[in-house]
Amino acid sequence: MAQITFRINPRPSYSERMTDARAELRKLIREQLCQITHDAAATMSWSRRSYMKNVVMRYRVRIEGWPYVEVPFKNLSDVPNLGKLEMLLRGWKDGSIRFVRITDEQYHIMAADPSPWIGPLIVGDAEEVEDA
Repeated sequence: MAQITFRINPRPSYSERMTDARAELRKLIREQLCQITHDAAATMSWSRRSYMKNVVMRYRVRIEGWPYVEVPFKNLSDVPNLGKLEMLLRGWKDGSIRFVRITDEQYHIMAADPSPWIGPLIVGDAEEVEDA
């Protein structure tokens, strides 16, 4: 007769760990956005156009330190692996990725080209085409 053993606290699967990391990141980013904007209803937008309109233009804040070379700026659901999600999570927790207030002059510079802060526009990105 075969014996089956069950663990009391099984280790979460890779997929569950990714889901948990995304949820923690979203919560942390939203909390920090609400804190810097003093708006409890502030929400993050992930396409370039929506981010520029709904976050940067509306609140005059931007993300500093996003590692766009390693992790393109896009919806966290589209980040392909746990290591990249954990890199983002560490950055938000240690403050190397954060929201900062910007002046009107800084806003106009960023509006002309947000690439230094969120990376280059990826031509053919479905989300960007949809936003246009």
